[in-house]
Amino acid sequence: MSDNGYQNTVSGLLRKRAEKLDEAADLRARMAVVQNDVEAIERVLETLGYDGELPTVNTRQARVVLFYRNELRSWLKAELRERGPATSRELAERMVSGEGKDPRDARLVHDLVKRIGKALRTMRDAGLVTSERTKVGYVWEAKP
Repeated sequence: MSDNGYQNTVSGLLRKRAEKLDEAADLRARMAVVQNDVEAIERVLETLGYDGELPTVNTRQARVVLFYRNELRSWLKAELRERGPATSRELAERMVSGEGKDPRDARLVHDLVKRIGKALRTMRDAGLVTSERTKVGYVWEAKP
């Protein structure tokens, strides 16, 4: 960076950007926790025999974004490099526990296993990871 008189401004903006990215990550994590809570309440209501209409604040269900562009791919590469080979399920369970979500949430884990498997197949086609078929499914490993 050249010294054009804006060094303090640029430094401050970079610091503020990092703060906002951290804040966005915290909000995504909080939203995921709240969504898990709502789904748990709905399951209990269903178990108790409630079959009425569940009122919502939003009539249109917002799309739940679990990962932003290249976020999953970056996490998978780092995880496979740091902790070695793993199955899609093992990776999903690591992610769930790392994010502080309920690992007993079968639906969440199942969705993550599917998304992680798809991402890993795409990464394999791009030459970023390798896979070996075993009795428990594919074991994925980062390429050196």
